[in-house]
Amino acid sequence: MNEKLIELIHVYKDFIVRTGTFRKEHRPGIWDVNMEIRKNEIVGMVGGSGGGKTVIAWMILGLLKPTKGEIIYNPMGLDITKASKKELKRYRKDVQLVFQDPYSSLDPAHTVKWHIERPLKISKYKGDLEERIKELLKEVNLTPPSDFLDKYPFQLSGGQRQRVYLARVLALNPKVIIADEPVSNVDASVRVSLLDLFKRLRDEKGISIMYITHDIATIGYVADRVYVVKQGRIVDQADDVQSLIANPQHEYTRQLIEAVPDPYRRID
Repeated sequence: MNEKLIELIHVYKDFIVRTGTFRKEHRPGIWDVNMEIRKNEIVGMVGGSGGGKTVIAWMILGLLKPTKGEIIYNPMGLDITKASKKELKRYRKDVQLVFQDPYSSLDPAHTVKWHIERPLKISKYKGDLEERIKELLKEVNLTPPSDFLDKYPFQLSGGQRQRVYLARVLALNPKVIIADEPVSNVDASVRVSLLDLFKRLRDEKGISIMYITHDIATIGYVADRVYVVKQGRIVDQADDVQSLIANPQHEYTRQLIEAVPDPYRRID
């Protein structure tokens, strides 16, 4: 079994909601979640909109604090729910986020070179900055790199923007990438190439990836393991994604599988 990098142990998250003019009450958002991200793997988290996937991701990133439970980052021996600001700063260098919308995650006023150069400068990179930027662009299949250095986000396709942001993330040499719906806002024609890029980052660079999506078909293509989330709970999981798709244990998993378009299905 691969080494556990991040462990969520009995994690809960309650939210305060207004139920009347004056009355407020706690309502559960995330309920008793136990989850692992292991070394050298792509783990999928799948479920419908509003089911709690992004809330779980934000807690893993330390952007939301659980109401109860532990989130352990084993390389540092750290429970991030109790971490200091200094510890969180180091942790967030190791654990990076790839956003759903590549356009809103990049500053339209700056070039590709600026976006990738900035984290290198912040991390005090000692080598040739432009050469390192070109290397990172090659790693995400933007070639020749010199064609992209001076371009602005609006001059790029959705897939190219997502690759630029991924190059920016890789500049910090992360151990874990949390990819929240990373292919939902790109053309279907480039989704497979981006998913193949995630698999290559796992295989060649040893980066662990949590791939979050509502689309169980892409989970079947890219993930090693999977958690199925509904209404803040893990309702199904498997260490073999294909076995889960072939034999789902929960009705909600079956519904997700049945929702995948079948080009050969007859419509009466």
